[in-house]
Amino acid sequence: MDLSFFSRGNISGGFKKEISEVLNDCYKRFGQNVPYKVEVYAFDTQENLNSFLREEKFKLGLSFNTIDDISACTYEVLRGFPRLLICQERLAPYSKAGRAGAIRHEAAHTVLHGSLEYSIFQIPEDCRHTAMVKGIEPEKLEEVYFQLTMGVKDFEATKFLVEHDFISCQFSYALEWIKPDENDITAWNISRTNRQTRFVYESALMRPILFSDPLLSLPKSRKIPGDEPIQLDARIEQMISILGETEENKILKVAGSIIEVLGPDTHENIDAAFHQLINLI
Repeated sequence: MDLSFFSRGNISGGFKKEISEVLNDCYKRFGQNVPYKVEVYAFDTQENLNSFLREEKFKLGLSFNTIDDISACTYEVLRGFPRLLICQERLAPYSKAGRAGAIRHEAAHTVLHGSLEYSIFQIPEDCRHTAMVKGIEPEKLEEVYFQLTMGVKDFEATKFLVEHDFISCQFSYALEWIKPDENDITAWNISRTNRQTRFVYESALMRPILFSDPLLSLPKSRKIPGDEPIQLDARIEQMISILGETEENKILKVAGSIIEVLGPDTHENIDAAFHQLINLI
């Protein structure tokens, strides 16, 4: 496997070493199904990461979406092979285990979703028709669909990591980014009065739920010691409880139906999951 490192901005030697050690270890443990080539880009600031991604997309005639900058580290396949984009500024507040979990999660994506075919998806026509009839604008439907594709792929990545015994770090990573707060309550109160905005808001909750499910579904024999599983379960409950009992039950029912239909094929998973997600409208 060809693993190459590049830096943009003022990257500390310690951060470079940490990334290298985490990636070399996890790719070794992933076994033979690793990509033939992965490029790793470390950025000192989120601004520099966004600028790089914006320039790369511009070269290919693609638009830069603000959704692209939500993660402390991410992966992309614009050049036909996986590249990891890791932000020192965004990862700095994380615990060491949380940083390792974030990097490993994206490394798992490079194994499972590291080619262009996993960036090309199409909304099922019957779902598009249902959304149109129920008053969901096409651009909002695309936004929801994009979020769902990320959620399904996150589920697959977490499941893959659990299967390779990367469990504790994934709990740590989940607790770094799943943090409901007062802003969520405000956003829900704004969104709840309109069918379209309510659909967008509730659909976005599926990503942390899907990310967490392989961890929270572990049998007792494989659960890690300590209170991280309890904390994560409480975070998910806190996140959806602000919706009120009726909407909370609806979210849990749809999430459960999505998880039930997920299998080994990513494209089939996204198609099946979106057919379930439409029930939130």
